[in-house]
Amino acid sequence: MLSREQRIGLFFLVGLALLVVAIELTIGLGILHDRQVIYAEFPDVQGLDRGADVRLAGLRAGRVEGMEIVGSRVRVAMAVDRALPVRRDASARLDFRALSGERFVAIDLGTPAAPLARDGDVLAGETPASFSDAVDQLADVAASMQDLAATLQADAGRLFGTLADVVEENRGTLTGLAERLASVTEKLDRGTGTLGQLVNDRALYERATAALGEVRDAAAELGGVAGRLADGEGTLGRLVSDRQLASQLQETVDDLAVAARNAQELTDGLRSGEGTLGKALVDDRLYDTSLDTLRTANRAAQTLEDQAPLSILGTIVTSLF
Repeated sequence: MLSREQRIGLFFLVGLALLVVAIELTIGLGILHDRQVIYAEFPDVQGLDRGADVRLAGLRAGRVEGMEIVGSRVRVAMAVDRALPVRRDASARLDFRALSGERFVAIDLGTPAAPLARDGDVLAGETPASFSDAVDQLADVAASMQDLAATLQADAGRLFGTLADVVEENRGTLTGLAERLASVTEKLDRGTGTLGQLVNDRALYERATAALGEVRDAAAELGGVAGRLADGEGTLGRLVSDRQLASQLQETVDDLAVAARNAQELTDGLRSGEGTLGKALVDDRLYDTSLDTLRTANRAAQTLEDQAPLSILGTIVTSLF
């Protein structure tokens, strides 16, 4: 049977154990976990406190054990659970919770091929821009915008002034142009001229639309013909696509060219008096001789015609006697 003092002591120990478990589950002191100490260096921790969370890929991995200045940087000691795969090439970045603004250290997973970090390893640290830096940058942007607005205002003033001067100098020209535009518009409204008729005459518009439709149909037909030629349909298509037929046609054209050259050479020979026919064309004496020969042959034929009755009579007498 426990005494009253023993029961009080036992209750106190149980309460203390429950308190430690609650603190471990909420804050994470690492009493129930096997942890290793890994370091990260930052140029500025921006209000990071001891005991702040350390998260690996968003998961709670440990807490900040302590901080010290080493040279020109701040080295942060982090107690991280050994069971979690922290790689040596992983980087530690300072982050904060949006609502509370509390700082914590976020570690990425690194590359799977990199070795695991051990006690005493130092990770590369990244410090995001602070709120004050963002405010300073916004202030610089605002100043630049003000300068830009002032410059635009000055340029706009000069531009409008120049436009006013140009308008004033060319007032007469602009007035005449406006009058001519009004005259053209009035003619279009009245239907004067081809364009006016096209605007006002519905029938002319319909005929023009029909003509455009016919042009589109003709273009479509030409496209179909081009497609059939490309497919090698018909004689012309075969001529376009059949290389052998094209080669034969080329040979025929070459033969015609050779024949044309031979005819040209023959014509040149006739003109220069080469050969019998050429001499007959260019030699006047041969022409005269041929003419005399034809005359002689004509007289001989006439003589034969005159002597033909006598010869027939002699033949009859000879047959009778």
